[in-house]
Amino acid sequence: MKKYIESIFIITLLGLMMFGIVHAQSEITLNFSRDFGYSSGTGKIQGLFSMKVTSQAPLIEVDFYIDSKIIGKDKEEPYKIQFTTDDYPLGLHTLYAVGLTSDGRELKTREVGAEFVSAQEGNHAALSIIIPILSLVVIIAILSALIPAISSRKKGTLPSGSSRNYGLAGGTICSRCKRPYAMHMLAPNMLMGKLERCPHCGKWGIVRSYPVSKLREAEQAELEGTKNNKNQNNSGEEEYLRDIDDSKYQNL
Repeated sequence: MKKYIESIFIITLLGLMMFGIVHAQSEITLNFSRDFGYSSGTGKIQGLFSMKVTSQAPLIEVDFYIDSKIIGKDKEEPYKIQFTTDDYPLGLHTLYAVGLTSDGRELKTREVGAEFVSAQEGNHAALSIIIPILSLVVIIAILSALIPAISSRKKGTLPSGSSRNYGLAGGTICSRCKRPYAMHMLAPNMLMGKLERCPHCGKWGIVRSYPVSKLREAEQAELEGTKNNKNQNNSGEEEYLRDIDDSKYQNL
């Protein structure tokens, strides 16, 4: 029975000690951030970084450590310090901070492990991430310009006044030939509008989308313009035929 009570006591004491450690760490928090340089996301870093401490307890001073050596202290909020990885040997390092409270307690933050790497390795790793992304952006930009041009050639010219299905990207009106057409989803965005090739006149331009009501009006105007041109052509042909007929009697 006595051994049982002693075991209970020891377990309780250990539990209180562990609670005290966890509670002390929960009162003070270390935040680690990159200001300039490289961070792999897996612990490898190079460049200018910051350590910042926040605490629920009233602090009067915070000491910042790298590998058990103080690299600086801060006595005013926000409790923060900057450091450059190039000032320390390459390899694994441990970062943490200790805060002194107004009632004389010392609160230690969690320890953060980081591997300091050379500038050359950091640049190489950063380029290995950036280059594929830039390549993908360039490919998308090229395709977004080529696909609308190719697809517009395949579609051919619609008859004047035809009702269009403008799709999800919407429709626009060519500033040159004034004919409406559907915009492409992959057309490159040029801030002021999208770069599109008119499937009717073949001209390129930066255009914006129009409401369907305006597009229908453009379709109607297109149809009326075609009728007027047809009437003018018919009138011209009739006048030409009359001139030929009249010329038969001029030398009589």
